[in-house]
Amino acid sequence: MNMKKTIVSVLSISTLSFSLMGMASAKETANVTVNSSSSGFQTLDVISIQDYSLPLRVGERYSVYDSAATRYWTDNQSVASVSSSGLVTAHSTGKATITLYKGSSVLGQVFVTVY
Repeated sequence: MNMKKTIVSVLSISTLSFSLMGMASAKETANVTVNSSSSGFQTLDVISIQDYSLPLRVGERYSVYDSAATRYWTDNQSVASVSSSGLVTAHSTGKATITLYKGSSVLGQVFVTVY
């Protein structure tokens, strides 16, 4: 019984000290969607740290690099392309969504509007 109280106290103190030192920051927040199925539960993980709009002019470039991202993808290559290092290039007017991945989870999305 005393062992449980000691462990809980140590964990509480550790959590408090991390919070005070800024180590327990909210840079990554996990939004977990749970879908029930006949065989049990299935989770779909989405880690959201980067969702924002990005206005660009044709020909402009902008880096959406994130050190946690393992790959980048665009849904509209003719409007805006993205390199493997996160450099977005605006090609023509329109809209494109750049998706950042961390492994197989979505890290975030950048909504590009090219003028």
